[in-house]
Amino acid sequence: MIMIIKSSLILSYITLSLISYIECESECLNLEISIIRKVEHEGFHRNVLWLIESPLTKDLKTLLVDSKCTFVLRQDIPNGMFVNPDEIAELSRKGKLVSYIDGSVDIEAPAHEAKSHILYIYLSSTGIEKTSIAIPIHLRYQRSQISGRYAKVMMLKPSLLSWCPGSLNKVCGKGLKVEAPCDNSGKNVCIWKNLTYQALFDEVELYVPVGDLDDYPLVSILTLLLGCAGCIYTLSVLSTTPL
Repeated sequence: MIMIIKSSLILSYITLSLISYIECESECLNLEISIIRKVEHEGFHRNVLWLIESPLTKDLKTLLVDSKCTFVLRQDIPNGMFVNPDEIAELSRKGKLVSYIDGSVDIEAPAHEAKSHILYIYLSSTGIEKTSIAIPIHLRYQRSQISGRYAKVMMLKPSLLSWCPGSLNKVCGKGLKVEAPCDNSGKNVCIWKNLTYQALFDEVELYVPVGDLDDYPLVSILTLLLGCAGCIYTLSVLSTTPL
């Protein structure tokens, strides 16, 4: 008899938990988000364009605003490229961007000495309805290699994160929890939800020219000869100049 009562209690608990979960899921905001990304120009200096769209009804807009939800586009920048903090700051000053760079950026370092960093672009509650974003990116110099030609740098897909003060599950989905700066000040860290979106693009392979090691012996000899010629010329001038 006791076993039957315990089984009934367990079954009731599971049923109530399931009902609560279903109700919670039904109350969450269901967003259908698509992102388009395009990389413009060639060489070391490029422009990346994003277009974020989500069809929001009037009621959904109101719920997003009332919930004070915030969204952020997170783009991981590998060591083969970088965003210039001064350019990003200028875009922010002009009101074209609300962003934060996580990590130190040495714009002079070659790829093998540089470190990766993360660019966060913050969007308002209704910023995902239709937002276009443009930022400049720069590819770093790569190590020289035999036969020269081109080196490849991969630009990964960005992540779209959401944060709602009332509930992490306010936006529907089973995305993983991610730690990220709460705002563009970068002072505090919040737990964000990684959202699923329709990516209307692929990972991009960017190519940059690299030095040719086959030319190294010739370049070294010419550099040595020019250096010696310069020294001889300097000494000859000094020897014929009266004191």
